[in-house]
Amino acid sequence: MKRLLVALPAVAVLAAVAIPLAGTGAAKTKMPGMSMPGMSMPGMSMPTVAEAAAAHSHAVELHRSVVHVKIMNFAFMPAHLVVSKGTRVVWTNEDSDPHTVTSNRPAFASQAIVTGAKYTLMARRTGNFPYHCQIHPFMHGTLVVQG
Repeated sequence: MKRLLVALPAVAVLAAVAIPLAGTGAAKTKMPGMSMPGMSMPGMSMPTVAEAAAAHSHAVELHRSVVHVKIMNFAFMPAHLVVSKGTRVVWTNEDSDPHTVTSNRPAFASQAIVTGAKYTLMARRTGNFPYHCQIHPFMHGTLVVQG
């Protein structure tokens, strides 16, 4: 029990130091536990801690005519996007592999978007639209369209 009580403050100090570094780009280690059996391909790298944090960011872009989403490091950035009805959303593939933007329910679907290409969607219907990459099913995003 004494060993546990001595170890707990050391763990707290390590966590306090590591957490601020995760978002600075200083930590370029790969995410632990991110291997996905059957989902990796030769030459495919998993995102770093900072890249994964950016991919899971939220963006609220209301009352804008055009909003951009990057496809980079096998992630949609931002992964959760809120826009107004009538906004044009443009996904640009900045990855070396092709990707798709495919809604989880029949609402929208792109063809394979090659490196440097774009997919554009006019947000005409309100609602929550979870989507994924059909080629890499572990890639997810959500588009929320407000009235």
